[in-house]
Amino acid sequence: MMEEISIKESFKLFSNITEIIQEKAANWNKTGLVNIFSQHTTSFVHITEDETLLHADIRFFLDKTFPKQKQDNRRYLHDLISIRKDVPVDERINAFSHMRGLFFSNSISVPVKNGKLNIGKWQSIFIVELDPIRDRKYIVTFCESK
Repeated sequence: MMEEISIKESFKLFSNITEIIQEKAANWNKTGLVNIFSQHTTSFVHITEDETLLHADIRFFLDKTFPKQKQDNRRYLHDLISIRKDVPVDERINAFSHMRGLFFSNSISVPVKNGKLNIGKWQSIFIVELDPIRDRKYIVTFCESK
């Protein structure tokens, strides 16, 4: 079974989608795996704890490692729109979002048992939004085990 979920433009770094996926798993009501796949290059799927201070620590790490504005007026090469091919002149300046994405994945797979996500007590499924300006689509695929 394959479905699409849409997330409206969000300015949150972490959006918990565990309940959405659990509801779909319950409707499926089988045993196997669910894969959640992001169709984007600056929005990702991640499992972590739903704890505000942890999310803040991750934000601080990302801001320090790949700042939106580099020091000494240096720029990310991806942001040099004028020398890139096949890019509209009004393309978003978002290289920092792509660089931050190196720490995340476009998809995750989670075991499902009789329609229930088989995740740990402290685990939640999140959308990680690194370039919060647009609506997003994710593919949710259930694969039954035999």
